[in-house]
Amino acid sequence: MPSWLTILCALLAVHLFALEALAERAKRAGETILYRAPLGLRIILGTALISMVYGARAVALSKELKRDWWVSALLLGLAIFCASQWPADLGVSKAGVYEKKWLGLRKKAFLWKDIASATVAPDEDSVWVVARSGTTIKHTKYHVDRAGFIAQMKTYCRWLEPGRAL
Repeated sequence: MPSWLTILCALLAVHLFALEALAERAKRAGETILYRAPLGLRIILGTALISMVYGARAVALSKELKRDWWVSALLLGLAIFCASQWPADLGVSKAGVYEKKWLGLRKKAFLWKDIASATVAPDEDSVWVVARSGTTIKHTKYHVDRAGFIAQMKTYCRWLEPGRAL
């Protein structure tokens, strides 16, 4: 396959994931509304993550480990990269908003009284929620239901129109 075709397919996949995020709606789990990555992106990243860890294990257990150790290290590095690119799960409830990154290993939570403002950042194509401490939670174009997230932010916290300073 020509290299330009590979690049075109990758760019098309990125745009399809963004379109899928526009079409998918947020899920309700009890009192919390979950804004996650679209299903297609979760399937691709999850499959890649599992495959790379399995491949690294297979190489590490092979008889050729002394010669091919770098393949195992490369696959583990790529698995960590896939985990880092996984969009955070965002949750909105009556108490506040939270973000879970790195497959649940890192979590930020803000109570509504601790949020300074929320706004759309057109240069990053994302919605920023800024706490009084300066830390942020971002709803990117790879999260589902942007309109629902913006409606929640306008309901619970101070909303700034684009172009105003945070």
